[in-house]
Amino acid sequence: MTEADLFKALFDVIPYNIYLADINSFKVMYMNKQMIKQRGNLVGRKCYKSIYGEPKPCLFCKNPDLIDDERKPNNKMIVSECFNPVDDHWYQLHEKAITWPNGDTVKYAIAVNISELKQTQNELAEAHAQLSLKNRELERLSATDHLTQAYNRLKIDELMRVEVGRTRRYQRVLSIIMLDIDHFKEVNDQYGHQTGDLVLKEVVNIIKDNTRNTDSLGRWGGEEFIIVCPETDLSSAHVMAEKLRKKIEEFDFSIVKRKTASFGVASLTPEDDEESLIRRADESLYFAKNNGRNRVGK
Repeated sequence: MTEADLFKALFDVIPYNIYLADINSFKVMYMNKQMIKQRGNLVGRKCYKSIYGEPKPCLFCKNPDLIDDERKPNNKMIVSECFNPVDDHWYQLHEKAITWPNGDTVKYAIAVNISELKQTQNELAEAHAQLSLKNRELERLSATDHLTQAYNRLKIDELMRVEVGRTRRYQRVLSIIMLDIDHFKEVNDQYGHQTGDLVLKEVVNIIKDNTRNTDSLGRWGGEEFIIVCPETDLSSAHVMAEKLRKKIEEFDFSIVKRKTASFGVASLTPEDDEESLIRRADESLYFAKNNGRNRVGK
């Protein structure tokens, strides 16, 4: 038995597709029994055309990486993955160049069908993507008021802690605006709670359309809302509150047509924590409500 016969006998007992191809001409020199059974005998034909259905050497061909500058085997084993459109399967290729007994440099490729593994990987990737989307949706729901889609009280409390800490750490400014829809009970009593819900949603939309991306709007309770305004001093917060007051006053609501809101404003001082800051904004709001409503408190 020749050395070539020994190679072939060894390859024939391996239960994966194996072929040998000349490193220069790309001609298939040998296929093991497993591969012939699956693909037919392609010996003598170009590997890129007969095995992979390509009109020229494959883009993923590793031949140049398997030989040295003198086109001799460099003893590297390269493992890669490829999709074969001829049989519609994914393969993991184990490729190495060797010197054939006649002196030619040839490549042998062991092709392991990993289509089922790829399908499982794709299904896992899709499952992870779906899970990630669901988690983000759960996070959004846990932080959002279900009616108005503003932040809920829990999320605003968290944002307040973060912003107060950041403002102190970097010695910046922070203000909050509280607002209450004037005579909101009359809306529910006269038009019903569905109309009241619609007014709440429209007020939220007005605020979102007229505040910055860095501002955070939350539903504080009932018809009362709070806006956390980073990098905003007291004077700028008053200007923003007055702008919002006018926008609400001038807005043509769907059913009730006209509605107003009262505002309270406060800025963080060295003596403040979250509770005292909110308390001072609340006091400013009640000043506005007790002095005629539809205004910004002192």
